[in-house]
Amino acid sequence: MRLPLSALLLAPAILAAAAFAEAPPPRHSTRLLVINDDGFSAFYSGRYKNAADLRAHVLTYRDTPLAIFEWCITSGSRVNYPSKVTELIGTGITDFGRRGDQLATETLQRLAAEGTDTLATVAAACREAGLLCYATMRMNGDYASKPGDDFVARQFNSDFWRAHPEFRIRGLKGEDRTKLSYAFPEVRAFKLAILREAAERDIDGIHLDFLRHPPFFGHETPLVDAFQKKYAADPRTLPTDDPRWFTLRAEFMTGFLRDVRTLLDEAGKKKGRRLGLSARIDWREHLKVGCDVATWLRAGLLDYLAVGQHSLGGYEIDLKPFVAMAAGTGCAMLYAEEAILSGHDRTAAEDRAIAAGQMAPPKRDRLSLADYRARAARWYAAGAHGLHLFNEADPAILRGLGSVEATKP
Repeated sequence: MRLPLSALLLAPAILAAAAFAEAPPPRHSTRLLVINDDGFSAFYSGRYKNAADLRAHVLTYRDTPLAIFEWCITSGSRVNYPSKVTELIGTGITDFGRRGDQLATETLQRLAAEGTDTLATVAAACREAGLLCYATMRMNGDYASKPGDDFVARQFNSDFWRAHPEFRIRGLKGEDRTKLSYAFPEVRAFKLAILREAAERDIDGIHLDFLRHPPFFGHETPLVDAFQKKYAADPRTLPTDDPRWFTLRAEFMTGFLRDVRTLLDEAGKKKGRRLGLSARIDWREHLKVGCDVATWLRAGLLDYLAVGQHSLGGYEIDLKPFVAMAAGTGCAMLYAEEAILSGHDRTAAEDRAIAAGQMAPPKRDRLSLADYRARAARWYAAGAHGLHLFNEADPAILRGLGSVEATKP
């Protein structure tokens, strides 16, 4: 049977990708299981007080099927480890909106003063537990400043963000949309510097979380100029869903991923081993926000891809297109579960009311083990190689997922 020309042209790219991407192996299971620790909530609650607490928590996964522990290093554009690139979370803040924010900031500042590097501590504990450790970057978590209630922005947004409003996302009329734009080389360089610094620790890879939080582009001058040069048209006068606009923005982000892959290769050469790269994306909006997943996979940039939705958990998605895209590339395709089904993050006003005994803490419903098992069986039947769990930390859940087999809905 003769292959169509399109398949023949694609074959070299697929072969190159397969030789480059390396899906991490499962551990104590036939499926790859990954969890993400946001690197902040357990400091907020007081569960992480010192390096011993970090190590003890990671070691609870020693006898589970967990293969990869993702440790988030960023909140906003600040970090939770001593950095020469950006500031520790909460630097310069003396008044806080919530008690947990103050506790987290004070704990991180104390640990840094004591010489504790939280990322290095977690990486060492992962090594001891037999896990791979990936450092996670939330791709665009900066917050808008609100009159009278700007504590979140002051705590999490970096000095780089404050110093460079010209690098923020712009609306159609040039309005400031708060978040930094990846259209600017200075922003990409800032983000890469954080990742390069993280890669100096004894980690096994980098995870880029595109569900926290889009958008990544607006109508910034570098994008508008590039579009006008390529298409002789002003994108600000076109429908917002013009596919050429999506494609152009995606080219900027793909360039960023190639730069991340390069810095990982450089760091891996010094360590004498290959460092992995992975991402979590929205199944519906990925191209719209600048994530050209098909190109990433063909280029062999990712070792595992987590596909989910930018929302609370319990969502149902069509995995088949992503399974097909990942086929033959060497990249593992994971279903991205969000554990929390309802509720919202506590506001400053709610926290004050709770402290005063005027209200109970807001309830947040979660996926149960039975939910996870039933859903996992369906995702495996659809072709998923494993699961990526977000806002989930229970070792019992992981043990219960280790024996799930694929079944038809």
